[in-house]
Amino acid sequence: MNIKYIVEKIGLRSSLPKTGGVFNRFLVVVLGAALFLGACVQDREIRSKESKLYKPSFALFGDSISAFWPVEEQFPEFETYKKAFPGRRTYEIQEAAKNETGRYRACMLNGGVNDFLNNYEPTWDEVNGTVNRQLQTLEILKEHCDYIITLNVWSVEAPWPVQAASMINTEMKERMNSVPRIDPENLIHKEMLLDGGHLTDEGYGILSNRVRDYLKVTLPEFWLEFL
Repeated sequence: MNIKYIVEKIGLRSSLPKTGGVFNRFLVVVLGAALFLGACVQDREIRSKESKLYKPSFALFGDSISAFWPVEEQFPEFETYKKAFPGRRTYEIQEAAKNETGRYRACMLNGGVNDFLNNYEPTWDEVNGTVNRQLQTLEILKEHCDYIITLNVWSVEAPWPVQAASMINTEMKERMNSVPRIDPENLIHKEMLLDGGHLTDEGYGILSNRVRDYLKVTLPEFWLEFL
């Protein structure tokens, strides 16, 4: 920034006394510093307003758990998208990921229990097949999402497949470790289940807090402004 040029443009230099050169130079420096600081403050305010207008995208891929999630209310700092429908099995979730054309800042993947509706004694081969499809879907989503979270299942009650849910949870903990995973076992309790499987608003709120904490620590949009 050319301080002398600015002073001349606003007509101050020509009005300064011819004597007192030291004082004149001091006045120029003070005025220049004030103008510089003012420009910095204004620039910061503009950037702050722009950052408030920008919302990172957050897409949910899965079954009814994602479809019923009140993300619009519980994630107001994100532009949210639901790529999920009730009753979806893992092969349908995988097909949805294959057909996806969008790009998202963050994504979450859930699913698996619907593969075992009315199957109360699943085999480990069946469970492994479900988890394999989820792992394959995860790799597909990496082409569309900058950051991905997976959501484990929680303990369900009849008429939901109790044993299958437990087995899926065990396999996911062991095998799905390439991305962050939310384990809701100690977060979701019996009183937070509407029908033995789906969640109350309280249950969703608890999960949303955990997911939001991860996203706000991970996404640079939320911590660069403090540097």
